[in-house]
Formats: sequence, C-alpha cells, structure tokens
Amino acid sequence: MLAKILLLPLKDADVVLISAGVARKPGMDRSDLFNVNAGIVRNLIEKVAQNCPKALIGIITNPVNTTVAIAAEVLKKAGVYDKKRLFGVTTLDIIRANTFVAELKGKDPQTTNVPVIGGHSGVTILPLLSQVAGVVIY
Repeated sequence: MLAKILLLPLKDADVVLISAGVARKPGMDRSDLFNVNAGIVRNLIEKVAQNCPKALIGIITNPVNTTVAIAAEVLKKAGVYDKKRLFGVTTLDIIRANTFVAELKGKDPQTTNVPVIGGHSGVTILPLLSQVAGVVIY
C-alpha cells in the first residue's frame, strides 16, 4: 500500500529530494548508517527511475558520498542515468564552515561564504578557507 501511495507524487515529477533514512545515533559511524540507508535509497531511486526518469534528484540521506553513488548505479542499470541530474546535498557542511569562520573572525555567518568541496565525509570534505571573500585566515 505504501509503495502505491509513494508512486503518485513521483509520477512525472520535475524534482525529487530524498532525505529518507535513519539518523546517526551515539556510537554509530557512517558505515552503520550505510548498512540501513543504502537499501532505502536504492528502493526509492528504483521508483524514481520508473516514474520520473528526467527529474532532478537531490540526495540528502547520509552517508551522502555513498548514497549518491548507489543512486547513480541504480539509474545506470535502469538506463536513465544523467550526471547533470543527480546531486548530493551537503548544505549543512557549508553552514558549519560559514559559522566557524564567522565566529573566528567576528563576522556575520549569514554573509560569510566558505566554499566546501569533496562531499560529506571526514576524509574528503575540504573547506576552501583561502577562497573566503573579505576574510584573511592565518
């Protein structure tokens, strides 16, 4: 029944945001999240591929670096993958970097912009501190 209810809003959707999954609890690491959330994302992306293959797809579900890769593989298998239509959403990392730099430099976090690249993983995430406009960081 739930699967049928889910299909109605997906039919010919232009934009799909996937934030479904379990949150990380104390003692869990990203691999624990992966074990649960990967299956959730896979199942949802299969429905997206069937019902709105041209949609822009934003993946918020953690761990984003790997759930986006799973989504890409599911879309490839369905023959509807378009690298220009699949995105990992890591806005939280940007907000954290903006807040950290603004507090450090006595600036307003809402007007501070720290570019963050590399995805949402401790080993790949990289705030580009040298690119923050109007702020010198030593």
